[in-house]
Amino acid sequence: MRKVVLSMGGWSTGRRAAVVAAALIAGAVVPAAAHAADGPDSDDWGTIVKGDHCAQANAWIARVQGLQRTVDTALFESHSPATPTAPEAQNGGQNLVNLTVPPGVGLGVVSALYSRALTDRLPTNSGGSGTVPAPCAAHARAGGGSVDVGVPYVAAPVAGGTQLSPIGVHVDAIDVEATSRPGHPVAFKGGAVSGYLSSFGHRIINIPKIWPVNFGVRIPEDRSQPAFALATTNEQVTTDSMGKPTLDAKGHYKYDPTASSGYINGIHATVLGTTAADATVAHAAVLQKGGGPGAVESAEPKAPSAGLQAPAMPAMPKAP
Repeated sequence: MRKVVLSMGGWSTGRRAAVVAAALIAGAVVPAAAHAADGPDSDDWGTIVKGDHCAQANAWIARVQGLQRTVDTALFESHSPATPTAPEAQNGGQNLVNLTVPPGVGLGVVSALYSRALTDRLPTNSGGSGTVPAPCAAHARAGGGSVDVGVPYVAAPVAGGTQLSPIGVHVDAIDVEATSRPGHPVAFKGGAVSGYLSSFGHRIINIPKIWPVNFGVRIPEDRSQPAFALATTNEQVTTDSMGKPTLDAKGHYKYDPTASSGYINGIHATVLGTTAADATVAHAAVLQKGGGPGAVESAEPKAPSAGLQAPAMPAMPKAP
């Protein structure tokens, strides 16, 4: 039986990236699927559309890249302004939905999923049932009633059991939000009723009900051994107006409490090795004054399909 030892607390996106960089040096990560050691990548925010938009919002239920470059997809993505593949709202209903990305790779299952993206208006309450005008404001929200994801996902052999994935995350009632208003710092909100991290069928740690920011684990803890998996919950990152991470004077990522743009991931899970893969679950991103070089075209909103959506997604995040 594989022994799993954890290191947690004081986790940061910089430390996460440093672990990946060390694994890269040790030959445990495919170079094309690794982050730079400085912190999150400039494409982790999501899709930024072209045009004279003073604010943008992006949300999705799951996004995955890797597995020998065979996967590069977002699922149940919402965007404001809407794009051809991402309307302003997506819902999965109350049924359990299999999160499967081309070419048939399973990421897990989720129930009661939703993603929302708003600009020039804000929700009137936490339920988001109504909105009020708010020029150049942006709001994004994503979550689900029950989420069981793994990278890659290997279901439990019995109903109600623990999944057999190398790194797995189970959370109930996960919900993340990001809000941006002109002249105000970006605001993040995230949490879940309960949850745990698992590895190869063993539950290894309970996720606190009140999530610390960037609560994460490294497997194994022994720094003399290469990491084979990382997981972070309530990951919060500040960015500039084009979704690029805020940097310090030396060009390293640094959280900026005054930034008006950024994103939150409910779950960020990474498996290292020759089949490296990176996944984010429950993502909400907002920014002020986007739409410069590198942005994509916007379009009129399209009604979400009844089933699973797997839109083409440029500039997927490099693991982790």
